[in-house]
Amino acid sequence: TYLTGAPNTDSSAPAQPTQSTDAADCAVYFLDVGQGNCVLAESDGHYMLIDGGDRSHSSFVVSYLQQAGITALDYVLISHYDADHVSGIIGALYQFDVGNVLSPDYSADTKIYQSYVNCLKKQNITPVHPQVGDTYILGNASFTVVCPDRYDYEEENNRSLGIRLTDSSHSFLILGDAQSKSESAMLNENLDLSADVYMVSHHGSASSSTEKFLRAVHPAFAVISVGADNDYGHPAQKTLSRLEAQDIQILRTDLSGTITAYS
Repeated sequence: TYLTGAPNTDSSAPAQPTQSTDAADCAVYFLDVGQGNCVLAESDGHYMLIDGGDRSHSSFVVSYLQQAGITALDYVLISHYDADHVSGIIGALYQFDVGNVLSPDYSADTKIYQSYVNCLKKQNITPVHPQVGDTYILGNASFTVVCPDRYDYEEENNRSLGIRLTDSSHSFLILGDAQSKSESAMLNENLDLSADVYMVSHHGSASSSTEKFLRAVHPAFAVISVGADNDYGHPAQKTLSRLEAQDIQILRTDLSGTITAYS
């Protein structure tokens, strides 16, 4: 796996890939959307957008995709309905042809969730609420749903829809804001969680990425999507220490900007 990152000095002019994806089975872009999540995955000309950051990054996400020449998204995946994940998705749903929307099976009592529902109605999109084990094809790659095992956790972060994306040679684990209860459920179900690249859940919160879970994933790289000087103390020093103890190379969007992994 080849990873690269470069700070974005002008968010209105999105950083473009520094290496052609023509020779890669899969490319995964961890976009720098500050304190939020946004991931673009590509394989053989097919694209999936996972989350979209908060409202202030919606135009950045749309511009990034447009400047990459993307006109259609095979999948839009919403991990959960926190504003820093779903807000920036709405602009993409309006701007691009979308094949499938995958989202968790619960509703939220927020204005941004209602905006999302209204967008689906206007675009005539019916979302799919996947279950653990469901597998989808993305070009020469595929991804399998690994969480949540149920959508009624009291803590909404544990309702996060997470996937393991694989191609012929590498794997990527992206789990939204899943916390320790969801991690325990994944471990109890004996799922294949191994990944070369792990997107650290919940922006590096201490309530995610337990030692036991990291041993099961055993990643070479950990990518943390986090805003500089955020009010949450992300990433937590406990999480960084757990990653470092297992010799996992850490990359952070607040330090490196948009990070790209080429398989």
